[in-house]
Amino acid sequence: MAATHRALVLHSTSSPLSLDTLPIPLATPGAVIVKVLGMTIIPYLKDILDGTLPYTITTPMIPGSNCIARIHAVGPDSVSLKEGQLVLCDITVRARDDPNAAILMGMHGGAAPTLMSGEWRHGTYAEYAKFPLENIFPLNEDILFGKLGYKVEDLCSVSNYLVPYGGLSEIDLKPGDTIIVAPATGKFGGGAVGTALAMGANVIACGRNASTLSIMSSVFAETGRLSTYVLTGDVEIDTKALTGLANNGKGADAYIDFSPPTAAKSTHIQACMGALRIKGKACFMGGVAGGVEIKYELVMMKTPTSLPATSSNFLLRSLLTEDGNGCSYTSLVRRMNTNMPKWLIGLILTVTVVSMLAAIFWGCSGSKKHKEPK
Repeated sequence: MAATHRALVLHSTSSPLSLDTLPIPLATPGAVIVKVLGMTIIPYLKDILDGTLPYTITTPMIPGSNCIARIHAVGPDSVSLKEGQLVLCDITVRARDDPNAAILMGMHGGAAPTLMSGEWRHGTYAEYAKFPLENIFPLNEDILFGKLGYKVEDLCSVSNYLVPYGGLSEIDLKPGDTIIVAPATGKFGGGAVGTALAMGANVIACGRNASTLSIMSSVFAETGRLSTYVLTGDVEIDTKALTGLANNGKGADAYIDFSPPTAAKSTHIQACMGALRIKGKACFMGGVAGGVEIKYELVMMKTPTSLPATSSNFLLRSLLTEDGNGCSYTSLVRRMNTNMPKWLIGLILTVTVVSMLAAIFWGCSGSKKHKEPK
């Protein structure tokens, strides 16, 4: 059995990736070693690797993302995972003694630099990768490859839907709700459209690419629950149009955002927020690194008590960190004294929401295919 493998290694943000030969990781207690079959590549990977995005990383580092793999070896404490199993591997690693502290293996140290600099630093851009036991999800190979005829490349797209599902479930999207997805033409925005429709919601997909929206409209035409809108860049026009498309002009129940790093100056966030109904919900899962303008009075008037701004960075959803301690909006609401007068709760949460939105917007948030050896 081979003792070494090849991996793409980032030694410095000022130098390109290098193809290195390294020892295959060992299956220590609580860990699994997988043979990587395929993984996704996020569109803004270059900006992470060259330091354009201020992600917390420790070098040398093997970058990576979620992957489809086969188990190569398991630690001595594994009781159900077996060598050779087809699995989905999640790079979101949470500290076992503090689940509020999380990182993205091979991508972002988040609020847990200790994890990033130690055991779980390296990602999946390699022949083999090491994961925590709890980050491995067995897949039914007979159904996926046999009955359904999927290939490894197809399964790599699972993350496109799992990521937005995290946000959609956090804001408690229900069948019959109307949700705005913007931008809806990217990897996760497009996944959010399909996922929200599968959850029974009515979807308003927004973007600037008319041709892509047209294709999306035809793909999901049979649902009868998808509307598309080409953003004009004029806040007033877009707000009015989006409001008119939702709930007979009463506004949308929810809005989920997947703005890329380049969208910091975009007007669509303000327009979509303005198109929410009273007490609507918003979820931010994009990767804007700078500030984004939202009218203070808009938050005051539209969502005084129920704006669970739950998600900031890709997969680091519902983490708002301060000094390394996570605090989500949802947990804050649960901790509040429910005997307080509603007007007082509304006032407190309004101030909290605005502060949290500002914090979120200062945080950061394709497919590389490997053919399975025959």
